[in-house]
Amino acid sequence: MTNGCTFLVVLSAILMIPVYGCAQTPPALDRWEFSLDNRVGAPVGRLQVGEFPPANGSAGGAPGTHLRLSGLGIHVSETVEASAAFHLTPDDAIRASALYEFLRGNGTPRESVVYNGEEFKPGPLHANADFSRFSLAYERVLWRSPVDELVGGLGITYVYFNPTLSGHGHSNSEDFYLQELPVPIAGLRWSRVLGEHWLLRLGASGGGLPRVDSLRQEGGTVYLQQSHADGDAGLVYRWRGGAELELGYHFTYFFQHEKSHEDDNVFELIDNAVRARLSVRF
Repeated sequence: MTNGCTFLVVLSAILMIPVYGCAQTPPALDRWEFSLDNRVGAPVGRLQVGEFPPANGSAGGAPGTHLRLSGLGIHVSETVEASAAFHLTPDDAIRASALYEFLRGNGTPRESVVYNGEEFKPGPLHANADFSRFSLAYERVLWRSPVDELVGGLGITYVYFNPTLSGHGHSNSEDFYLQELPVPIAGLRWSRVLGEHWLLRLGASGGGLPRVDSLRQEGGTVYLQQSHADGDAGLVYRWRGGAELELGYHFTYFFQHEKSHEDDNVFELIDNAVRARLSVRF
């Protein structure tokens, strides 16, 4: 309840902030903006899925092997993200975005792996830790001058995650998404004009949930803890027709922990990627 109240207070404050900056004519109002982003990264992280007998709690259960992404053969990530924004005014917009991140690999553990209560004997093992993320945000220009612009945003994000291990002719998956909740997110994006067609753009966003009741039951109440952080730095080339191409760097951090008497599941991802983004506005 406290986090929800804080989020509403911050949202109200941003809605009341006037647009500051040097006097200038607001840009022409092109209502729609679409962008497509592609990233290739070098991920590191961990995955652990424990399953315990519901009748006995954690006694006699299988906590799950602590799996490094590198140990699963996941060394490269690929991400595709699309977004659409509707500009209500020159200073206000609603943006919806969706991404899909590919995290797949093949490893050959020398010891048995326990995953979701099942044992995989030593040998070839395929991992699929792909996930989807959907976000909705309100954006507002907080500062504008002839050379730079600062945009703030508040919204929510939701992750669909169902990692699967396969080996020896069978597979096992854990449905993290069943306990998922929308997570509040806030962010800032700053752009600075470098020339007639060139801009420098930096962005950061993040949010999370402390340990909260997910409102789901699986061997007792399932508690969810989740964190997000994203950072961008890019060089933008802008054409006169409203299209722009941005090349740069993207940082991703994602942490999710689900805990109940029956389950104890953890996923953590740190990803450093190069990216290309094409945007059009009309």
